[in-house]
Amino acid sequence: MVRTFAAVALVVALLPGTAAAATPKSAVTSPRPEIGALSEGNPSKHGCSASIVESPKGNIVATAAHCVYGRRNVFFTPGYHDGQAPYGTWRAVATYVDERWKTNNDIDGAGSPYDFAFLVLEPHNGRNVAEVTGSALRLKIDTPLPAAMTVVGYPSDTNTYQDKPYACDSTSSRDGASWQTLQCTGIPGGFSGGPWMNRGTKELIGVIGGKGQNLPASDPRNYSVRFDATVKAVYDKAVAAAVPPGNGNLGYPLGSGATWKHADLITSGDFTGAQQPDTIVKWSDGEVTLYRGGDTSDPQKPYSGETRLAAPKSIWSHAKAIATVNRGLAVTWSDGEVTYYSSVTENGFGGETQLSAPNALWRDHAQLLAGVGRDLVVVWNDGEVTRYNDIAGNRLGNETQLAAPKSVWTHARSISGGFYTGSGAADLLVRWSDGEFTLYADVAGGLGQEHRLQAPNDLWTHATVVSGRGNSVLVRWSDGEVSLYPSVTTSLQREIQLVLPD
Repeated sequence: MVRTFAAVALVVALLPGTAAAATPKSAVTSPRPEIGALSEGNPSKHGCSASIVESPKGNIVATAAHCVYGRRNVFFTPGYHDGQAPYGTWRAVATYVDERWKTNNDIDGAGSPYDFAFLVLEPHNGRNVAEVTGSALRLKIDTPLPAAMTVVGYPSDTNTYQDKPYACDSTSSRDGASWQTLQCTGIPGGFSGGPWMNRGTKELIGVIGGKGQNLPASDPRNYSVRFDATVKAVYDKAVAAAVPPGNGNLGYPLGSGATWKHADLITSGDFTGAQQPDTIVKWSDGEVTLYRGGDTSDPQKPYSGETRLAAPKSIWSHAKAIATVNRGLAVTWSDGEVTYYSSVTENGFGGETQLSAPNALWRDHAQLLAGVGRDLVVVWNDGEVTRYNDIAGNRLGNETQLAAPKSVWTHARSISGGFYTGSGAADLLVRWSDGEFTLYADVAGGLGQEHRLQAPNDLWTHATVVSGRGNSVLVRWSDGEVSLYPSVTTSLQREIQLVLPD
């Protein structure tokens, strides 16, 4: 699923009594190795700007949160100009924003004091981006204002502007407690995330963003969030992130997005005894694949191999839903039969038990399936939610109602189990029809406390298949991309792209 970067101009009207001729205007400048353009892969189609920030590993880039948050394909091209990428194009593998940006992100009206972000970039051939460019900006916190400064960015409209960086010298002044402002015209869409630097230095004191989105480049006022301890705290999180492997080396390769578009059922669990959880995928043609978990705890290398458990055009073409229960697999079939396999290994499925003979109830009304520890949770198409306790021992004989019919659960589109809150009991993940993503903690005694991992949003409506994987979350998106969110608690910490989109 391709999502275009917003082309934004962050400016407002001239101050009363200010002469237009006296207002600085941006002009073409020489490319700088520490400043570049953000794109979805093709650097000539850039929509925001960014800069390398000094860090111990040399892999951190600063930009605006509205340029990158919620986007799964972000690439940085330092020193970009005229379609040229002199230092290569670098993929972002993690995005760090202030948690409050998720609910306070109005940069059209009152403004957001959290419109800043730090990206962690993937290495190239074992080298990080700052090692290759040989240059980076230094994060400067609590700069005294007013201050003489320079802003640099890349216009996204290359019909009106040259396909080069533009710069403007101006003065940065306070704008309330949370922002700073400067006067420059000719700051069009695409400058967002561009660095504000103390003039004549490499000190990064802000990035274009925070207020005044979508006003014309003829308006002179531009904004940045004031860089303070809040910004430094997010930077520190990005710095502490593990260095990802370079060039897409994610352990065992999973293939292409074109293939993964056909992964219609996914569940994960401890089937083979590997250090990380295994994953079972049922494909649209009836093939079933077991991906063995990684041999180390490194989330960047989640798998170590694959085994075919069933060939295409097998009986598994009739599987409607699968769920990991304990170390086995529960399956509902198109005729309403319910089956439990007490073990799954690389040699196949073992210990088959029929939990229910073919019947109309499970055939026509069972909508979604999830394993939570030893139990099985079912969402029925009328909105009722049921938990069957210990299906290995009780089969389907011990049933508890978690939600009554005609409930909000008619809007559930995906459910899955996992262990996220540290209680030792299984939790339940739910992706809703509006893109909201919810965690219910400890469902052993009911639905438990609800935690919102994602507010309603368009992006997550494309999370076609969601599978809990230990304390991580695996997502197959509608375009075939596969993402892993490791170490989930009551929020999504970061995203690792396992499969590129088709």
